[in-house]
Amino acid sequence: MFELKKASLFDNALPNITQKRMMALEAVHTAAGKRKEYAISKRMKHNFDYALALAGIVSGGTIEQLSSFRTNLKKLAHQIVVSHFALQKGCADKVEDLLKSHKYIFPTDAKGKVLGDQPFCDDATIDTIRLSFFDGEDSFGSQCRDDFVSVLEENIEPELPVAMVCLIATMIYAILKDWSSGNPPSNAQVKSFNASSHVGIYKAHQATLNRIFEGSMKKYHALMARLYKAVSAIENSASTASSSAGDYLDLDAMAEE
Repeated sequence: MFELKKASLFDNALPNITQKRMMALEAVHTAAGKRKEYAISKRMKHNFDYALALAGIVSGGTIEQLSSFRTNLKKLAHQIVVSHFALQKGCADKVEDLLKSHKYIFPTDAKGKVLGDQPFCDDATIDTIRLSFFDGEDSFGSQCRDDFVSVLEENIEPELPVAMVCLIATMIYAILKDWSSGNPPSNAQVKSFNASSHVGIYKAHQATLNRIFEGSMKKYHALMARLYKAVSAIENSASTASSSAGDYLDLDAMAEE
């Protein structure tokens, strides 16, 4: 399960059926290698039917686990989103404004102006990523510390992966949609996350990050490295001792370092 969870957070958080099977195949092969099950690894390499059968077992058994993993993420994020955006009965207009052009992924200044040069840097996104993946020495982020790498050869500051950032942003969108009527969602809604119905939002967030990457690799790196610093356990301990976001995104103003 750990390897599949890792694949979902580093590669593709909302895969289709075919992608799930390929992810399961790679996860089994990686797990076998790490556990020194060389006979299994060798047989998987030379017997594709055997590899597919193993992947099928893993895929079938872990789809529910991944669904539960995403549901638990949403439940945690719900508390953060409600608190950060001060959601309460009668908030329909506020939610509609936040959903417009994915305004919710941007922080605002004291006057409420959207900071278009800081996509995905809002407190709700940062706090959810930190509490979900970087909370403590045994957290997912700590276990995978060496996997957070840079896209730049000349700057090796670790970055958050696209899949992780887009998944959390998508969760926040789903929570805001739960509140779109202006009434608090039911317990069933809070516990529910339909992955297939949110793929379009997930891809829209991917498109925003791809746009930044294609516009400037240095700006992309500066953003993702900044996010890593903001959420990582090391940084925290040191400090204590569907539509795109194009309407708000200000690529020209983004920092390169």
